[in-house]
Amino acid sequence: MAAKKKASKTVKRSAAKTRVAARRRATPLYFLTLRIKDIRCFGAEQLLDLSDGKGRPAPWTIILGNNGVGKTTLLQCLALCEPQAMDPFVEKRTGAFPRVALELSRRIGSRRGSWAMLAVGFHKGTLDGHDGDTKSFRMDWDPASKLKRLSGVVFRKDEEHFACHGYGATRRMGAGALSGKVSSLNESLFQEDVPLRNAEEWLLQADYAASKAPAREKFAKANRDRIVQVLLDLLPDIDEITFVAPGPGVPVARVEFRTPYGFVGMRDLSLGYRTLIAWMVDLASRLFERYPESANPLAEPAVVLVDEIDLHLHPAWQRRLMSYLREHFPKTQFIVTAHSPLVVQSAADANIVVLRKEGDHVIIDNNPASVKGWRVDQILTSDLFGLSSARSPQLESLLQKRTQLLSKARLSASDKARVKELDAQIGFLPTGETQNEREALEIIQRFAQRVHKEGV
Repeated sequence: MAAKKKASKTVKRSAAKTRVAARRRATPLYFLTLRIKDIRCFGAEQLLDLSDGKGRPAPWTIILGNNGVGKTTLLQCLALCEPQAMDPFVEKRTGAFPRVALELSRRIGSRRGSWAMLAVGFHKGTLDGHDGDTKSFRMDWDPASKLKRLSGVVFRKDEEHFACHGYGATRRMGAGALSGKVSSLNESLFQEDVPLRNAEEWLLQADYAASKAPAREKFAKANRDRIVQVLLDLLPDIDEITFVAPGPGVPVARVEFRTPYGFVGMRDLSLGYRTLIAWMVDLASRLFERYPESANPLAEPAVVLVDEIDLHLHPAWQRRLMSYLREHFPKTQFIVTAHSPLVVQSAADANIVVLRKEGDHVIIDNNPASVKGWRVDQILTSDLFGLSSARSPQLESLLQKRTQLLSKARLSASDKARVKELDAQIGFLPTGETQNEREALEIIQRFAQRVHKEGV
């Protein structure tokens, strides 16, 4: 009996090593295109281009658009398109995606009872496009969730690997133990109440493993230090993260963050901090599990979908978030939605996509005008966001009334009085980009008004 148990353990260990070796030599996959037809608010067949314009996957794609135009729907379609790898001896050319077909028809559904179609193009190769190739599959289904056609290539376990991690807008941190039920890779994109992993519990376990597991100490310590450094880089005004053991006044172990006001427990941090910590630790932990033998799991290939990446973040955070994520996750393809012009401004070389409502359907604009080098107010009034003005509606109304009066060929006495009244209501309109520039311009304007009044 003992011999059988030993043999069983040997087989399991050998199988695990085989999986790790296969993952090492596997070629990564990234999204290149998404075609959809009659899915929710999208009508006729359309293409979502996820490339850099040169046939390579874009490291960053930012999807913009008003509320309710299908940004989340596109992320959900991508999240459900993770191919099911087949064993090398399987020769079938269709049916490699049965779970995907069922999930799409159940969770996405068709538009007004019509036939729906979804097709995905993958890039097989590195994120920078070297040695790249393409693979694709297509699905058609009817309103009764009956699959009409499913065609595509077989993804062999020993040839490619694909890791797609999706995060919904809530990104709520779990409160239970890690052994409890946690979300799947993409579940929070579909259900708001699905928690992510308990970040504090995971960090505490990572710290424990780094100090108590000699056989894995090197990897465990490196991984703990790596995610701690990621958090220190991403979180403003946090310059130290400590692991506090139970003791007097500390009933249970906890993670503390040093702020300008002293050390603060994770649960006492603001929502913006907790949200960012939640999905960063969740993503890092899953990459550590997927690439256990890697010298740096965070630098391994992955695809990450994030809905409303700018949510709960101060403008200063929004401006630098992308650069930090690029630095720490260099081989990850990020496909995100956003509502912030600051995110767009910081994404000089990102692939920008805009969704626009036209009648009873939404169109995907893969080629909006470039706003590289533009100010935030200019981006707000561009086609990307469509605001008519960066000023307040109240001020804009006053300016319009003033313009209408001044456009008259001749002003009456009452018109002149009204213009003077509007000028007083409008007041000084700052035009400088910095506080010093605005103060200088205000001084100049006041001096000019004084000269005009005194007739100097």
